[in-house]
Amino acid sequence: MSEVRRLVSEAEFAKFVNIVTNAYPGMMGNAREEKQKFKEFLITKQQVDPSVDFYGLFREQQLIAGMRIHYYEMNVHDNRCEIGGVGLVAVDLLHKKEHAAKELIEHFLQLFKAKGVHLVALYPFRPDFYKKMGFGYGSNKHQYLLEPASFPKGPPKERLHYANKDAAELLQACYNRYAENRHGMIFKTACESKALFKNKENRIIAFKKDEKVQGYLVFTFQNMRETNFMLNNLIIKEWVYETPEALLELSTFLNSQADQVSRIEWNTQDENIRFLVKDARNGSSDLIPSVYHPSSLSGTGLMYRIIDVKSFIQQLNHRRFYGPDFRCKLTVKDSFFPDNQGGYVLQLKQGSLEIVEDEDFEVEVKIDISELSSLLMGVVSLKELYMYSKVEINDSTYLNKLENIFISMERPICMTTF
Repeated sequence: MSEVRRLVSEAEFAKFVNIVTNAYPGMMGNAREEKQKFKEFLITKQQVDPSVDFYGLFREQQLIAGMRIHYYEMNVHDNRCEIGGVGLVAVDLLHKKEHAAKELIEHFLQLFKAKGVHLVALYPFRPDFYKKMGFGYGSNKHQYLLEPASFPKGPPKERLHYANKDAAELLQACYNRYAENRHGMIFKTACESKALFKNKENRIIAFKKDEKVQGYLVFTFQNMRETNFMLNNLIIKEWVYETPEALLELSTFLNSQADQVSRIEWNTQDENIRFLVKDARNGSSDLIPSVYHPSSLSGTGLMYRIIDVKSFIQQLNHRRFYGPDFRCKLTVKDSFFPDNQGGYVLQLKQGSLEIVEDEDFEVEVKIDISELSSLLMGVVSLKELYMYSKVEINDSTYLNKLENIFISMERPICMTTF
């Protein structure tokens, strides 16, 4: 008999730390002092941060696996919505292949479904593993390696200054205003803003105007060669800008580092950086056939999962949709979370989309929850999914009409790691 519950005692946290250390040996060492420090960090985190809890899976009263739960708010197509996040999923080495991770994720989904939350997210240790559990791909992240001189030299750096911990609230306010205007952004908590200043390697430059921080840059330096202490890259950890003015002045700062910095590493979900910089090439002399110059390394990461299809679609009723009026049946397969699967009749009428209690429809769409999650989050188009045979449509002549429902979905971006 299994039980999943919140960790409460110091002994439970100590056991969880041992499990994490073995599950992710590259994350931290096995020394007693390191594990003691990590245990104290986790206990304090749960005590002081209301957005985080640690849960364990117990069998015969023994902790065999655990996870970290996040209570977040996200901009979901211009609605501020609660979402759930999960991370640090770890299973005792002696209990691998015993469905412990499956039970943890099932509890995670049930926990947020009971709270009336429609969407959850995670960063996968293996995307294929979580796709089988119904999680859909989010937007790719692109790693650029740019020369400082490639950044535009904009206005003089007159409104830039170093930010210290006293500016945490101003930075948080700037970030959250930025999040209010971008689908997929998770709103930053006070604890996350303060954490920016706990990493002693972080440097923070802020753009301030009218008594408000309207943009800021968090970065570190990385030495590129042990035999040359002057050869460094600048690593952008977080770059937020509300206005073109803020972006350009912070860009001037990066441009001015050319004498000290070899390359600037920028990890971002913005795939159009080439329109900002003079030269988006990453320094490679290779060509991608026939004549394409390498500019960024891309990777898949953050994954989304809708856990209440009906409620998620209903919260889109504020959006304007395009195309002629018609009805379609959306049949959703969700074998991992069966309460979520079923059929829904969608009606597009005068630009509004709603679920109707009617058996009358013109076309049926069959789709797995993982693909539906990516589709409704704006990551992929219906036409693409149809071409990849990831969606079934019983009458393909309706493909363009169906595409009109989803064509206005903005691609999500997210800067939060958890």
